[in-house]
Amino acid sequence: MPGTPARRRIGGGGAGPERRRRGGTTHYREGTGSPMAPAKRARRVLHVSAAGLACALAAVTAPPAQAAEPVTGAPTLMSLRLDAPTAYLTFRDNSEPDISYTIVLTEKDNPGYTKIVRTAPGGVPGTGRVATRSADGIKPGVAYCATIRATVHYEESVPQPYELEDPVTPESNKVCADPVDASKPGSAPTDLSVGPITGEANPPSGTNRNYWVGYSNKGATATGVVLEVWATGPMTLRRPPAAGTFSGFTCAPSGASGFRCTGGTVKAGEKNQIPLLITVTNAGNGTVHASITGARDANTADNGASFAFQAVPRTP
Repeated sequence: MPGTPARRRIGGGGAGPERRRRGGTTHYREGTGSPMAPAKRARRVLHVSAAGLACALAAVTAPPAQAAEPVTGAPTLMSLRLDAPTAYLTFRDNSEPDISYTIVLTEKDNPGYTKIVRTAPGGVPGTGRVATRSADGIKPGVAYCATIRATVHYEESVPQPYELEDPVTPESNKVCADPVDASKPGSAPTDLSVGPITGEANPPSGTNRNYWVGYSNKGATATGVVLEVWATGPMTLRRPPAAGTFSGFTCAPSGASGFRCTGGTVKAGEKNQIPLLITVTNAGNGTVHASITGARDANTADNGASFAFQAVPRTP
């Protein structure tokens, strides 16, 4: 018919466009009636060693490392010294890992007055160690009471969408003190210290052993001195020292492997030793600790000491 374009016939001997099969349709080449073989799809094979596969699976399936749980025991406040404008607090640390301490001071005779709150940065490594922190701002001639608490750093094992606050330990016991007055008899500064601690570094298990704890006073005579000795690890206390035999101390058991002595008088220039009588229960690592406190102590940096040991199996 005039004006009608010629149609191309597909198949037979006519020329026609190439058709390709998609999803099951047959491919034909132009100008032929024979089907065309579908193009082959290239495949790539990845070779992975058994060790590499194990490492990859371990990386995917291994749980995240768990952060160590913090220890949040309240500090034990041992003594308070007032030397205006500074207050000195000596305490035993019972937390880990602590990063700072908060000191609260109130007037002994006027507890309703404004509190003095100070933050002392810096932690104490481990637990059970004796340390001293100070706070400024006290009035001269005024008696104060003090408490202390620690801030403990806590690391989340799994990242959080917001920052968590570090936990704070409970408040310590309260200790009160009168101010230092050099014009009054008996108010001159003392300088108590403890150490060294001596004894066997490798005691055999199942035996009785003595450790000796030295103490001294390089200042004025100190009264009402408190001396504490205790062991951590495979040790138990046999008995505390006899009353009155060492600087007038009265000693009593404290825990399973230590004692606490009170009421001691350490004279000016005195040097002495007190024994820790223990039984080594089994092999393992441990530490002997000691602390000393007293009124008007001018230097509390040397009021604590420790001695590490490793108990070994007893040979026949």
